[in-house]
Amino acid sequence: MGLIFRIKAHIFSYTQKAQFMSDPNFDHFEGDWEDFSSGPYWSESQWRNYLKGSDKDTARFLSFYNSVKDKPNHLDEVASLMGWDSEDMSVTEDLSFMENIESNESSQSDSIDTNHSNELGDINDGAPYTLHRHPVFVVTRSLYRYLHKSWEHFMLHSQYAISPKLSWDYANSLHLAEMNVLLSIQALDLGDFGLSICHLKNSLSALNQTLHILDQVTHSNAALLDGFRDEARIRIFDLRELWIRVLGDCRHECQRRAGEQD
Repeated sequence: MGLIFRIKAHIFSYTQKAQFMSDPNFDHFEGDWEDFSSGPYWSESQWRNYLKGSDKDTARFLSFYNSVKDKPNHLDEVASLMGWDSEDMSVTEDLSFMENIESNESSQSDSIDTNHSNELGDINDGAPYTLHRHPVFVVTRSLYRYLHKSWEHFMLHSQYAISPKLSWDYANSLHLAEMNVLLSIQALDLGDFGLSICHLKNSLSALNQTLHILDQVTHSNAALLDGFRDEARIRIFDLRELWIRVLGDCRHECQRRAGEQD
């Protein structure tokens, strides 16, 4: 099943639980919300382990992504490899386009203890739904993790060639796009599709700003500069494709609701 169909499933499977909140005739509940909790209480340590599992999901996605990113339709292929329900996590992080330029720089990879990841799998199997498990969250967080680290790596090898303003503008554009997507996912989860569209538009605008600034970056090492730009653009265009797909689904849902009200 392709990535977009998995995303649609997440969008529409959580619509019903939020409809009563977005309904203008909703009579706000004044009782004890804890009465509606059907799951067991989780301790702080259980949530901490859950978040560690989420971090490893992100790294696992990157590992798959880096292995197929040059293929057509690679986002859908990564979705198939992820399985979204699978807890078999294996991590290798690829910054090879930069690392190969410096012969004295060792490659970096994350190692995960198999037994520990299995324990996290047992925890997540019975875990409540959170945004950390949403496919759009996993993809966005994973690709931005790469973009942040690649920018940090590039600056470390730029020998003060990048102006402070350009550095700030680039980092800020990354932050604004990622923040608005996270807010958009939250709006999706609450069934507020119009709000989600607004945040996605903000993210796409910030993404265009990232691309604009990327063209202004210079470096004396042409191989380093070209590698940095090419790898960043691959991920930026994938993010844009994903967000446009989700935005289209949100528009469809808004139109469907408008038709029902008529």
